[in-house]
Formats: sequence, C-alpha cells, structure tokens
Amino acid sequence: MQNYKKLIGPISIISLAYLMSRIFGFVREILLANWTGISNASDTLDLAFVIPDFLFYLSAGGYLAITLIPLLSRFEKEDDDKLNSYFLSLLNGLTVIFLSISILGFIFRYEIADIFGVVNQDLFVKVFTPIIFSQVFFFSGAIMMAYQYFKNEFKYAAIAPVIYNLSIILFGWIYSSTPEATVYGFALGGLIGSFLGHIVIQLIGLRSVGLSYKFIKPKAMFLSQYFKVSLPLIVGQSIAVMDEQLFRIFGSFLSIGAIASFRYARRVAILPVGVIAQAVGVASFPTLSNLFVNKKFEELRELIRRQVSILFFLNVAIVLFFFFGSDEVVSIVYERGAFTSNDVQRVSSIMSVVSFAILPWSINQIVTRSFYVQSKYWYPVLIGTSATVLSTLLVLSSTNNSESNYAVLIVIPLFLYSLVLLFTLKIGNEKILNRDLAIDLSISTLIGSVVFTFIRFLSVSGNSNIMNLLIYLTIIALAFIVSLNVIKMKYIKVRKE
Repeated sequence: MQNYKKLIGPISIISLAYLMSRIFGFVREILLANWTGISNASDTLDLAFVIPDFLFYLSAGGYLAITLIPLLSRFEKEDDDKLNSYFLSLLNGLTVIFLSISILGFIFRYEIADIFGVVNQDLFVKVFTPIIFSQVFFFSGAIMMAYQYFKNEFKYAAIAPVIYNLSIILFGWIYSSTPEATVYGFALGGLIGSFLGHIVIQLIGLRSVGLSYKFIKPKAMFLSQYFKVSLPLIVGQSIAVMDEQLFRIFGSFLSIGAIASFRYARRVAILPVGVIAQAVGVASFPTLSNLFVNKKFEELRELIRRQVSILFFLNVAIVLFFFFGSDEVVSIVYERGAFTSNDVQRVSSIMSVVSFAILPWSINQIVTRSFYVQSKYWYPVLIGTSATVLSTLLVLSSTNNSESNYAVLIVIPLFLYSLVLLFTLKIGNEKILNRDLAIDLSISTLIGSVVFTFIRFLSVSGNSNIMNLLIYLTIIALAFIVSLNVIKMKYIKVRKE
C-alpha cells in the first residue's frame, strides 16, 4: 500500500502532462473532422500514416526509456565523458539508420500507394512525404528524451507533443480551404512541429542536463547491443496498436470513409487510456523494477494487483458511458462543418464497439510492464503476434464486410491477448491472478452488467445531447460509488482501515 501511495504524486504529474497532450491532440481531431469530414482525403491521411507509424514503433514508441535507461545506467559509476560519448554514438548511429529507412520509404512512395489501393495517389504522395521524414525527428527526439528521463528531467519532453499538435492545428487551419489542402496542412504542420518539439527543444533539454554535444562516430557494437535489447519491445509495440493498423489496412477494402470513421471513434475512446492507464504504467515502471530487483516479490504482486483492480473497475464505468453515450459524444465532439449527422451515426456505431477495447488497452499498460521488469520480453510478443494473426484470419474469413463487424473482429483478439497475459503473469513463481483479484474483477464485471441492463431498458429520449450524457453519467457514477461502499473489494479501498 505504501508503494502505491508513493506513486500518486508521480502519476498525477505525468497524468497532467498526458492530459495536456491528449487535449491538444483531441482538438486536432475535432478540427480535422470539421474541415474534412468523412472523406477520401481523411482516409488518405490515415493511409499515409501506416508506414510512418510502423517506423515510429521501430523506436519502441513510448517504451524507448525502458530500453535505453538500463543501458545508460551501466555508466552511472563511470565519468561523464564515457556516458556522453556512449550516448552520442548511439544517437548518431540510430539517427542515420532511421533516416536511411525514411529515404527508402520516400523512394518507394508510389509503390506503397499501389499496395494500399489509394484512389488519389498524387494526394497520398504529397501527404506521405512530410510524414515519413517527420518520423526521423520523432525517433531522434525519443532518444534524447530517454536521456533526460535518465537524468530525472521531464519538462522538455512534456513540451514536445504540445508544440507538435499546435503546429498541426496551425498549418491545418492555414490550409483549410478544401479537405485535400487540409490534410496536406496537417502533414506539413506535423513535420515542422516534430522538428521544433522533438529536436530543437530536446537539444535544449540535453544541454540543461549537462550533455556536451560533439560528433561521435557511431559504433556497431553499441548499435547491435541496442537492437538486441529493444527488438522484443519494437515488435511488442507494433502489436499493441494492431487494432488501428489492421483497420487501416482492411478498412481500405471497404467504402470511402471507413478508415476515417474508425480513426474518429478510436481517438475518443483512447482518451481515458492515455490520460489514466498510460500515466499509471509510466509512473509505476521504476517502482515495479526496483521492487523486482530487490526481490520484494510480495510487495510487487500486491502493487500490480491493486493497479489492475482499480483500472478495471474505473474502465468498466468508462466503457458503459461511451457505449450508451456514443451518439451524443460523437455529435458533441465532431458534428460541425463537413462532419454531418450521417457521419455521426456512422462513427458512433463503430465507437459503441471500440469502447470495449478500453479494458484491454488499459490492463495491458500494467501487465506488459510486469513482464518487462522481469526481462520477459518475448512472451508478450508471442501472445500478441498470435492475437494479430487471429484478427487477420477472422477479418479475411468474414462474409460480413461492414465497418462495425470488422471492429468487432479486431477488438475480440485484444481481449484474448490481455486475458492470456493476465492469467499467465507470475512474480516469484506465484500468479498475479489470485482468488482475491479474480473476485475483484468479477465484482466489477457484475456491477457493470447490472448497470448495463438497467440503462438498456431505460428510455432516454427527447433530451439534448448534454442532458442524455448527464443522465448516463449520474446513473453510472452513483451505481459504482454506492457499490464500492457496499460491496467489499480486496484491492480497492474507499475507507482507511
């Protein structure tokens, strides 16, 4: 319990940083919907991100610090010059590799457009070009951020996504004359924003923590060591977002706007995951790692169980809110400009399915990191790969080629992925999913099922969108708060003992 209390401060700080980033990103999506609606242009923007996003995952995404910090820690007892030289050698070498991959993607841009069956290839190439090169800035910036985390400096890294999103919004607005011009403005703004936020600001951050920048020739030994450690995380991160990538790929086989519809639905649903669950995962990792290294297995198990139980309980309530309020939420967030009432119905039908993915998205933030602290990287990759293959086979074999059905077939394996990891997770040869945790999760599910049934038969019509959402929020909040005070749960405490 003490370890959990110690995490409240860091979790709150990181949650605030993620919240600001998500808010600006959310505004960006609202404006994109306003200026482009559900159109061929918005689909093209999503398709242009498929390859660049995979390149971003080659940096292990948000897990890069997990890879680099242990490597940098080996120099803690050495002099600063050795740490300085090692880091710069790694930074320069990885940047050259990533730049080369981006150039390769640029050379084959038309072939990539053919593979995705892009309708407007000229627009795709125009949008793809700035996006593919912005990934170099993301990657180099992520490495520089990891070094700052190692030095306990966080503020410069927190500024990066704010600058990035503001730049996209600015250039999207400047180019907002047509949907096609808007998506190009978004791509151009992303390039400029990634350079300013992830390169310029991070160079200032490196200087603030005492890094002396000079050109150091990359060493093959350091690069080989990095890839050896990070490879499972690279693959694992690609699997973690398999739902988005699979829908982009298979959505291109459906009607125009299918990819954009999923994008808009997913962006709303993932907001609480980014603000709450991801913050808990990031803030908890050093503590989880420290407990494991010091063989405090019982404390580690209790901390993981508490986090899983609390996240599951909160997210069951959030799923219910998004499921029943999908029409209202989508209308309030997106319905303006080029985004019509018909678009609302299309996106909300997908969102009612995608909202259930909040549960595995959230739990995975804790469970996967619990494997990583034990240096068990490949097992989550194996299970995730199996889930990805299952999703692919389900979609390919489906005779119902609709957006909602594809969403169901892609979300179901996410649950299986999360459940298998949770059922098999052990710390010190003892399973995390013990009887008490299973009871907690069952109680949360039962509460959710009762509330679901009640609202399902409740007639809520003739009210404004805001009023309907307030009704849903009130019912769900009261039901969960009362249940928490009436039903005893092992890992969720509302009163001091």
